[in-house]
Amino acid sequence: MQFLVYWELNENMSDADRLQVAQKLTGSGLFPPKGVNIVRWDSIPDLWGTLVLEADNEADVFRALALWRAAGAGFFKVTNTAPTLPVQEVMPIVGEIHQALDNP
Repeated sequence: MQFLVYWELNENMSDADRLQVAQKLTGSGLFPPKGVNIVRWDSIPDLWGTLVLEADNEADVFRALALWRAAGAGFFKVTNTAPTLPVQEVMPIVGEIHQALDNP
């Protein structure tokens, strides 16, 4: 399954502290956790960004985000996470729903 995470960093955490957390997790091999494949991770200068990852289950996604929170309390100000589907897979589902509602 593919998941999209919207995140905002805590602006009250210093860049040095954020770098320390990142080095702790990536340098130790803890991130990404087993079962998680990072497809794309984007950031913008305003301290927010998106993360697209693949995982077989929600627990692995939870683990991936919880690692950052545990390694640096207050690292994220906000995260929003949801499973995603490509638009070409969504359109037939939407069509089925509309057909079912129009033809009871």
